[in-house]
Amino acid sequence: MCGIAGIIYRDPERPGAAVESLVRRMCAAIKHRGPDDEGLYVRRGVGLGMRRLSIIDLSGGRQPIFNEDASKVIVFNGEIYNYGDLRAGLIRRGHQFGSSGDTETILHLYEERGADCTAALRGMFAFAIWDESAETLLLARDRFGIKPLYVLTAPWGIAFASELKALHAAELTTRTLDWEALDAFFQVGYIPAPASPFTDVRKLEPGHTLEWRRDGGVVTRRYWQFPLHERPSPPNAEARVREWLDDSVAAHLVSDVPVAAFLSGGLDSSAVVASMALAGDAPPPHAFTARYTGSGSAMADETDLARALAERHRAELTVIDIQPDVESIFEPIVRALDEPHADDSAIPTWMLSQAVGSRYKVALTGTGGDELFAGYRRHIGLLATEHYARLPQPFRRVVGAASRWIPEPRDGGLGVDRLKRFLHTGNGSVPDRFLGMMSRLSTDERLGLYAPGLRTHISGTAARARFRQVFASQGQVSGLAAGLYLDYSTFLPDDILALSDRLSMAHSLEVRVPFVDHELVESVFPLPQRMKIGPLWEKKRLLRRALRPRLPKQHLSAPKRGFVGPTAAWLRSELRPLLTDELSPDRQRRLGYFDPAAVQTVLHEHLTGRQNQEQILWALLCFSTWHRLYLE
Repeated sequence: MCGIAGIIYRDPERPGAAVESLVRRMCAAIKHRGPDDEGLYVRRGVGLGMRRLSIIDLSGGRQPIFNEDASKVIVFNGEIYNYGDLRAGLIRRGHQFGSSGDTETILHLYEERGADCTAALRGMFAFAIWDESAETLLLARDRFGIKPLYVLTAPWGIAFASELKALHAAELTTRTLDWEALDAFFQVGYIPAPASPFTDVRKLEPGHTLEWRRDGGVVTRRYWQFPLHERPSPPNAEARVREWLDDSVAAHLVSDVPVAAFLSGGLDSSAVVASMALAGDAPPPHAFTARYTGSGSAMADETDLARALAERHRAELTVIDIQPDVESIFEPIVRALDEPHADDSAIPTWMLSQAVGSRYKVALTGTGGDELFAGYRRHIGLLATEHYARLPQPFRRVVGAASRWIPEPRDGGLGVDRLKRFLHTGNGSVPDRFLGMMSRLSTDERLGLYAPGLRTHISGTAARARFRQVFASQGQVSGLAAGLYLDYSTFLPDDILALSDRLSMAHSLEVRVPFVDHELVESVFPLPQRMKIGPLWEKKRLLRRALRPRLPKQHLSAPKRGFVGPTAAWLRSELRPLLTDELSPDRQRRLGYFDPAAVQTVLHEHLTGRQNQEQILWALLCFSTWHRLYLE
């Protein structure tokens, strides 16, 4: 695991000292991703760099790594779990290795297969291979976007990095804001790929390669397709699910250093810890769970569930207390996230990563279980809207309009807000309905927040266009599979996995996600919809039944809480001084992006308890802080 960066000029006579200086600045900006070592390659206008977190082949895996005749060189971020088998096959076919790790395995596969080398890889990865003989750069990203890769192309050449801050530190980006991308952020809480907050920087999409040629050509290609077609259930499906999950967890335990686990007490992380405990000769797992103190902490506490699971499987459990001083860590979190990102699981993820990263280099999590086994309300909601959409349009129009008068609950919960969104999203295509359930604000509400001078330059359709494009890119799909596919292609890589990567790597911790494994996904995703939800629309029905022999009874019936903190309460108390300062009318007028009166109305509604506005206020606070750190 590490961070990678590079720059290639079209002019091979570019001074080497200047190239090296830029690459070193990029590597310095991502030192947290790899505090153990730094490696550089600079030759004929090409500069590749990496920061290494040593996990596999501790003594011999230094990067960059070359092939036998040094005509090809690679820098690599990630882990290839099947590298042992791949390496053995390459040796049988005559390849000569100078190391015993996974990085060199990719390079020799590239010698044989070119860009198609990605098809053989099981794992999480982002890598760059410079082929000097062909004067071609290959960039690749894993199938689900577990590992990040930012790319900047310009007339002078191309640059790439694991994190946006590396391109920012080297002053390669103009830092011109992409307000279509930022409007999508205010709609869904993250910036959907391939966009970034800057107009000249793109993200390489999951499951894609990019080939850049010095003579001028650039080709981006998808190398993996989602298994969308349903197939019959195998005999003993629940037992097969356990086998598939155990296989994935065993693969993710490949490491030359000890491996820990995140344990929230929920179904997915509990499933991973149980598989770890049952994995052959592996030592008992060491699990870490978060316990909140301060405002609203009781509703988020799952430590009793975590303890029960740990006791059943004889796992060591460490409880990390998350203190109420969230204001002091908010800015470091925003800096680590690289771009505006409004997922309110950031604070517990940061705290847990900090605690685990002080003792371990690797940890497993349950991320991806909801997307694979249908664990979100929106999965049920998307199915419900299919039935709702069959009602007469005039009736749906009246119900949607009337829903705005439904009163807000006194407890400030978001249930009524979700009901209103459901009633408003019964119309439209599948991706439009899905986006409607993900949206924090409608287009009219968002445009009403912007300053008049900015409002006229924003279409308000960026997120909708992206969701439609994703949905159409692999053929039509319906029912539950449509919701799961859209989650895997948007929310999971651009929100959950991005947040997990940045906040764990900020503490030099590699997080692995066994549920986000292409072999597991190719086995589970095509199973019939009725198995995953059932006739009564029970979320994660198949996974719950598969885990009955392994988990305490209370885990199978516990309500879903999610790995989030008491955000609404934090905004009214611990984060209130920061919130009111960042969103003050003077600051809004100075920046010129938002209507100060509209922002103050939203702020007043939340602080007085009239309406829970946590989602948009969290997004505004994250953007304002990010803007101050990256542009001011």
